[in-house]
Amino acid sequence: MSISILAGLPPRSELLRSDSVVIGRAAEVDLILGHPEVSRRHCRVLFEGGEWFIEDLGSQRGTAVNGKRISGRTALRSGDQIQVGPVTLAFGVGSDESPGAAELVNPLGTVLYMGKPTADIPLGSDLIFGRSDEVDVVLSDPVVSRRHAMIESGPKGYRLLDLHSKSGSFVNGRRFDEHDLVIGDQIQLGPFFFIYDGRRLVRVRRLSVGRIIAIGLTRHGDNGPILNRAGFVAEPGQFIGILGPSGAGKTTLLDALSGLRPAESGKVRFDQTDLYKNLGQLRSLFGYVPQDDIVHSDLTVTEALTFAARLRLPAGTPRPEIVKLVDHTIVSLGLADRVNLKIGRLSGGQRKRVSVGVELLSRPPLLFLDEPTSGLDPLAEFKLMELLRHLADTGCTVICTTHVMENVYLMDQIAIVSDGRVVFQGPPEEARSRFGVIRLSSLYDALQSIESRALPSFEPTLPGEPDHDAPAPAPLTTNRRTFSLPILLQRQLAIFKADPKNLIILLAQPIIIGSLVAWAASDPQLDQFFAYLATLWFGCSNSAQEIVKELPIYRRERLVGLSRWSYLTSKFVWMASLTASQSLLLYATIAVGKFGVHGNFRWQIIGLILLALAATGIGLTTSAFARSPMQAVMLVPLLLIPQILFSGFTVPAKDMTPPVLNLSQIMPTFAAQRIADVSFLINQKISGALAQNYPIAYLNINDWVRSRTGERLKTGTVYREIRPVWVACGSLSLWTIGGFICSYWLLGRKERG
Repeated sequence: MSISILAGLPPRSELLRSDSVVIGRAAEVDLILGHPEVSRRHCRVLFEGGEWFIEDLGSQRGTAVNGKRISGRTALRSGDQIQVGPVTLAFGVGSDESPGAAELVNPLGTVLYMGKPTADIPLGSDLIFGRSDEVDVVLSDPVVSRRHAMIESGPKGYRLLDLHSKSGSFVNGRRFDEHDLVIGDQIQLGPFFFIYDGRRLVRVRRLSVGRIIAIGLTRHGDNGPILNRAGFVAEPGQFIGILGPSGAGKTTLLDALSGLRPAESGKVRFDQTDLYKNLGQLRSLFGYVPQDDIVHSDLTVTEALTFAARLRLPAGTPRPEIVKLVDHTIVSLGLADRVNLKIGRLSGGQRKRVSVGVELLSRPPLLFLDEPTSGLDPLAEFKLMELLRHLADTGCTVICTTHVMENVYLMDQIAIVSDGRVVFQGPPEEARSRFGVIRLSSLYDALQSIESRALPSFEPTLPGEPDHDAPAPAPLTTNRRTFSLPILLQRQLAIFKADPKNLIILLAQPIIIGSLVAWAASDPQLDQFFAYLATLWFGCSNSAQEIVKELPIYRRERLVGLSRWSYLTSKFVWMASLTASQSLLLYATIAVGKFGVHGNFRWQIIGLILLALAATGIGLTTSAFARSPMQAVMLVPLLLIPQILFSGFTVPAKDMTPPVLNLSQIMPTFAAQRIADVSFLINQKISGALAQNYPIAYLNINDWVRSRTGERLKTGTVYREIRPVWVACGSLSLWTIGGFICSYWLLGRKERG
């Protein structure tokens, strides 16, 4: 026997191998319907005398078959629709209507496309779905009509048309006669579930994560337990708030439920699937909105959502389908009149809506939010809560932490946390009677007056502990993009272009500094030293805040499949290109101010570019190490001052003690200075005039030659030794590679906070 949910709750299909099935809201029944208007034991389906029957079990809302309310035992036929309060079910059995026949029914049924079983249905021309052998896509289940539905192609994309089927066609839990498909739409035709990804229909086991149940969640902090055997339960499509005073453990519980920071002990199950054992597979089934905004403030609403969609959707998704998805999301967020505004200019409530919208792009069946109303005014808070209520009504399970009580009436249930324990979970109205308060706003005062240890913990039961974990449900977004570097670089460019003032400052810096150097310095060696020093400063200052300032964004994108390598490479390529461009502009400005170039132009440019790469690596390492943007800025001078002292220019190598020289030789500026020294002497005849014109370069190279050959530079010979350059290039390359590796490692340590 198979029973499919058609309406009233998120659609799913269950295969039940029993001759007596109790349906209701209680945890101990055979088929749980988590709707508040469904009775705990609502009705029963049973097999007797070779026939199937249904009977009501004294429910408050009653039970109906095909729209007619039943008063006693009523016969059932395959394809009948059962109304259990506000929830509509479809009943189906095999050809032999007996419990044993149910074993002939595949819980996924069979889908035939072009006569072959398939889980992927490519879209192109019009397709008709149904039970008949004459349609394009055959769905072998008695609940499906012979000609059930049709997907037609049009100028605006694909449209689903119901062909007057008996059980109906559902999109995102709602019945439709016609519906324009948007990426992520969840389609149910009888007991068959599909996801539309812009190019095809992908078949999945079910469209929701099912029932969420947590038992005995425990986590310790420095001062004792943060979570103390906490329990929690959520039915599909519920809006649940986790409430409690500051420091009670709300966010820790949310992170444990989502797997972001798993509990040290205890279990979280999505239906019969262990979350912690299948985190990689289940992670794509939920969205997580942290307390910090997870969008770039310099982008417009449309740009932010478009880049987020491109990062989340499979490679090859048609661009028109992405545009349609973004437009649909913006309308659902109520931001249609703000599409071209920069996110930084939106109100707090509107920014939070955009953060929620980023998660909704992948159409998750489960959404976690950490203090979404923090910092919002009462009106913005109400509008956001109203949006979350609407999401839950569409079948998405919404779980959020909050300490504000004014809008909890919009929630189906609240879970109250005190001292790391869930001391209550249930409808908001029950909380008033449980804690003896007239208004829920007085709840925290009541908790303070009650000894928290005296309150019993909420302990849900874990029904039917399986012998082994059920397989994780298929993710709703398949074939995620694995190479995101081009998209990330395009986003960096969009952010860069969005701030013209910053662009002007970045261009003005090398011109102003180069002009001052050309005007104030009379020694070409000093010109080159300042050029190298400025390049190091450009690279470190440009990159020092780049990672730490958008760490919340990175953490969230990492959870949905963003490659750490792609992210860090995009930062490195962009920042290195910017720093190299600034250094070359600085070099050109000095050259113009000096009416020419002193020394070998090629080696000086190579030194600038290699130092720009090394400086970028150092800056990104600083950013990945720092805990805040301010801390990153404060670290930059500590990195630059030693570069001046140990460069080999302010203190020539011959004047350094052996320990100082050894330390200097590993510095990036020392390597760059060595390249500059060679650039001034290469292909030049050694003479007193040369030593007088370039004294620092002459002293440094002479010391290098003496340390390796025991001899000094010989007057009258032409200097052609470039080994110091290759050693310096190798040193700068190692700094670049080392900076990238350190940044990669530090970024990995920060992925979970």
